[in-house]
Amino acid sequence: MSRQPSLQIDGNRLVRDLETLAAIGADAQGGVTRIAYSQEDREGREWVRAEFAALDLEVATDSAGNDSWVYPGAERGLAPIALGSHTDTVPNGGRYDGALGVLSALAAVRVLYLENRRLRHPVEVINFAAEEATMSGATFGSRAMAGTLAPDVVQHRAWDSRTVADHLRDAGLDPDRVTEARRTDGPAAFLELHIEQGRRLETQRKPIGVVEGIAGIRRYEVTVNGYANHAGTTLMQDRQDALVMAAPYVLQVKAVAEQHGIVGTVGKMDILPGSPNVIPGQVIINLEIRGLDEDVLDRAERQLEEEAGKLQAAFVQTSNKPPVDSDPLLVQALVAACEDNGYAYARMASGAGHDAMCMADLAPQAMLFVPSRNGVSHSPDEYTPPEDCVAGAQVLGTALLYLDGMLDSGR
Repeated sequence: MSRQPSLQIDGNRLVRDLETLAAIGADAQGGVTRIAYSQEDREGREWVRAEFAALDLEVATDSAGNDSWVYPGAERGLAPIALGSHTDTVPNGGRYDGALGVLSALAAVRVLYLENRRLRHPVEVINFAAEEATMSGATFGSRAMAGTLAPDVVQHRAWDSRTVADHLRDAGLDPDRVTEARRTDGPAAFLELHIEQGRRLETQRKPIGVVEGIAGIRRYEVTVNGYANHAGTTLMQDRQDALVMAAPYVLQVKAVAEQHGIVGTVGKMDILPGSPNVIPGQVIINLEIRGLDEDVLDRAERQLEEEAGKLQAAFVQTSNKPPVDSDPLLVQALVAACEDNGYAYARMASGAGHDAMCMADLAPQAMLFVPSRNGVSHSPDEYTPPEDCVAGAQVLGTALLYLDGMLDSGR
């Protein structure tokens, strides 16, 4: 692969931008709270829009609230190369998750603008709406853009028990038009820079992770029925305690995950009726499994269903996001960009879902990661050193140049 002309990111400006955006929605606990469609989220997005306006780029906002900008290319008829991520956060979250990807894309386009430079392809930057799982599931905006968002999701409950539709209206959006965000003209390629949210890069002391695939995520609801009765008068041998029945199943989730080389988590349990003086009559277990191989996930799912059957428990799949492989050409460009800039890198998979996962329905996609200190994310303690943020942005910009030469050219 031939070496591409350089694109030198202004690292100091990128770090200042991260600090400025983190101040919008800064909370009393030391974190950042810009929940999707909230006032703080809208203020953060408006600041990003102003930064692009300074580059003479106008924002296009779709019916789901996704923002995008297109920096023109030199050749007519070429689809844009898209870069992006999100700027919404979880409650009391961190300052790098998502924001780094958007601001690094901004930094790359800023270099092109200041140098009065055009690539062959246009460059599109996307700030997705509602990536975090606060609007009845994650990647709300990118699913709407990809056409995979169910229309009735707007009637589901958001993180605060209000409907998603209520939050959309707060942001001046029409809930009945969200699915109109679907795109039929996907970009030529999509790249997303993100913090790792794990410890592999930190442990290996490598500044860059080249993501070769994103794990599939399957979620289930398992309902175990017992018999509610008085906790003081019912003898132990006479009880049908749903929680006691459910407890071994929680351990089975761990065992099945370990057996199949995937991850499995019981993240929520509802114990009913939920009083200390009543024997639990029903337990609803919410769990998920994640892995890169659909066949492995199928086998694990069958085993979990069999274990539920032994308890005469209902086993229902509630969601299924298939695994997504990164495009080999885009991975090749990321590897070349790492080598050009002298950065050590690790090839790895992503265990977390991202907007890139949804964009795979529209375009070839790939991701790169930078380290997260102690693997912490979604927390005020989330931290990526400035030099690693800049390294990620530099690789993103260099990969953009490689792709501009590779795509639509037969290389």
